[in-house]
Formats: sequence, structure tokens, C-alpha cells
Amino acid sequence: MSVAPGSSWPGAFLSRVHGGDRRALQLRSVVMHPEAPSITHTNPHALPAPAQHWHRIVLARDWDALPALLDAQVTYHTPAQLEPLRGRQAVTDVLRLVFSAFDSFAYLRSFAGEDGHALEFTARVGDSTLFGIDLVRFDADGKLVELVVMLRPREGLDALGAALARRAQHGDAQAE
Repeated sequence: MSVAPGSSWPGAFLSRVHGGDRRALQLRSVVMHPEAPSITHTNPHALPAPAQHWHRIVLARDWDALPALLDAQVTYHTPAQLEPLRGRQAVTDVLRLVFSAFDSFAYLRSFAGEDGHALEFTARVGDSTLFGIDLVRFDADGKLVELVVMLRPREGLDALGAALARRAQHGDAQAE
């Protein structure tokens, strides 16, 4: 696809495909490649029990219930650093801190695969809106063994970082 000089690729793509209406993307069904037939778009109630449990914990911000869902050696790949966090307590503490900075959080869609799930979400931090994906993988016992979080846009990630820095500076990192 050719893109007019000075226009961005996503903007040009959305203008051509959806007449510039970004919300139209949320209303379209997802087209998957034939190589990935095991991935389906679903609602949270159709997810396996461990993923539903994760969903409930996150939406209720019930951080006291989280350690029971996590494998002792759970790995969390955060967008803020290259090296992943490991361990039940470290992951619980970081998620508690991050969610204390969110003014709002909602899951939008979920996709189930044979070895994991993708959960699309949106969050607000001050005037910034974040869009992201949680990639979660559970073991045969239903324990969360891996969490990968991807966020965009960069301005939203920067706003989240600034909010977390303010919380740490004021000592209220354990809020919520």
C-alpha cells in the first residue's frame, strides 16, 4: 500500500479501510490467519476457569486473591523494563502498584488459544488513555505461569510512569 508523503502508515490505512473511523476497528470481527485456527475471539465467560479467575481479580483489584492464582515462579514481562520480573510476590506487588495509578481499567475483548489467552484492555491515567494487551499463559494446574503486557501509545506509558514515580515519591505505592 502506498502512503502519501507526510501521512502515517496507520492513519492512512484506517482512512482507506474504515473511512478514518478508528472505532470501526472495535466493531469488526478479527480475521485470523489460516495458520492459527485455534485462536478465537470470545467473551470472558467463555474463557477457561483460570483466565476467568484472572479477569475477576484484575477487575475487582483483589490483590489478596492474586497470589493463589500465580505459579511460584511466575514470569511478568513488563513494558517498563527489558528484564522480566519473577516470583509470586514481586508480580503481585508490581500489579498492585500499577493499578493504583489507573483512574479506570476495562477489558474490551479476549482471544483464547491452545496455550494462552490475549486480553485487550483500556485504562486511563489522568488525561491519557492507554490501550494494551495482556498475554496470559496457565499451566495444567491452572496457575498463571507467564504474563506479558504490551501498552500503547507511548504518551500513555509515559503518563503511567510519571504517575508511578509520584506515588513512589509520596510513599503511597500500596494504595488500593
